[in-house]
Amino acid sequence: MAQFAARFAPRLRGAIARRTVRGVPSARLHASVLPNLVSTSMSFLHAERAYPLIDEALAWPNRLRGLEGADIVVNYHGNGGSFLAFAKRRGARIVSDFVVTPKYLEIEHEERSRWPGWESDSTSPSVIEFYRKRMSRLVAISDLYLCPSRAVARDLGDLPGFDPARVRLVPYGASGVLLREARPEPGRVLFAGAAGLRKGIPYLAEAARILNQRGMNIALIVAGRVSPIVRARPETQDLVFLGALDRERMAEEFARTDVFCLPSLAEGSATSIYEALANGLPVVTTESSGSVVQDGVEGLIVPERDGTAIADGIARIVTDRRLRAAMSAAALATAQRYSDEACGRTFVAVIRKLAGLSDVRLAEPKA
Repeated sequence: MAQFAARFAPRLRGAIARRTVRGVPSARLHASVLPNLVSTSMSFLHAERAYPLIDEALAWPNRLRGLEGADIVVNYHGNGGSFLAFAKRRGARIVSDFVVTPKYLEIEHEERSRWPGWESDSTSPSVIEFYRKRMSRLVAISDLYLCPSRAVARDLGDLPGFDPARVRLVPYGASGVLLREARPEPGRVLFAGAAGLRKGIPYLAEAARILNQRGMNIALIVAGRVSPIVRARPETQDLVFLGALDRERMAEEFARTDVFCLPSLAEGSATSIYEALANGLPVVTTESSGSVVQDGVEGLIVPERDGTAIADGIARIVTDRRLRAAMSAAALATAQRYSDEACGRTFVAVIRKLAGLSDVRLAEPKA
């Protein structure tokens, strides 16, 4: 079925590849389309009603199957609903992978209030409160919190019942990045991702305007999905929008780039930054991007919602070529330490240590 879907829907190939389980006997794998069917049928309901139904569609068959001898349950951002409580009552330990900050809905809501008319979507306060309660229950029931960055752990700390001793940092990586020979064009700055409020696009636009006013030969390029509304905003006219690019064209853009910039306000750990590091690009970003970038080493960490700070950071790297070269070398070295394989080894080490296997020595990665 996966091969059939990939053949007739090429955009699914990457997602299918990331979700393909290798090296595990098929008899030990169970899959269900029930949550997907319920999700589609419940799309007309508010999130606070739809989420429990979708979760239960996943939990119900798993409760029927039982733990099958397992004493550790790993869940993805709270999926599973009542199965987690079922497993906990039977003595299993719960490991929760928090893939994005639990405050992302709050941040989106705040930005939509700050920048009215930029996005047509809206999130009601009731949905935000429901999601916060959902994350709070997950924090309370989990024995370990897998966090891709310290930014995620920081935001978890605002939830009731949070225990910092349960945090385990498991940064993501970027294996299989398509690389092209670097030929950076001085002053060419790349943003990669959906050009929305959560990614800080208004502040990137402000930085572009400031750099133009200073008369600097710096171009801010946006590669990724962009709505007609954002593209047409008068505030964004100093940005160059390329739209969504395929893998080949994205690799070409990385190769031409001088500096990568992602002023995001809510992430887990932005994959695009790992790709930028693998391409040897200095990075200007925020703490909330959840990146492994160290301020002054692989790039610069700038304050959030600050177009002037973004512009200053970009200008500093573009105009100081010795600094740019040093940051590029540091980016390549750091990228070697963060791959999907390295992430997998850290994850396995965390689980083995939780299981009480004494031969495990877990070294916390830098993040």
